[in-house]
Amino acid sequence: MIECMTIPKMDKAMQLLVAMEKAPMSSVQLATETGFGRATVVRLVTELRSLGCKIDTQRGAGGEYVLQDWGVFDAARVRRHVKGRK
Repeated sequence: MIECMTIPKMDKAMQLLVAMEKAPMSSVQLATETGFGRATVVRLVTELRSLGCKIDTQRGAGGEYVLQDWGVFDAARVRRHVKGRK
């Protein structure tokens, strides 16, 4: 069996997708949920958008992110990957 090489940045992006699917959250809330810095969350959202993920921003005090579409990612496979890393 071939071991899958993981890329830390991609792992973080997948963790962020799983966190965003739970409920609309601000970058501060996502940082708390994932343990990443707020700036990391903002960068990852930008990169995920460039990969075709539809992530809307709700207007308001918190500017919450809303995951609308997983883009190139298979949601079930990402969830399994993230669950297996915990």
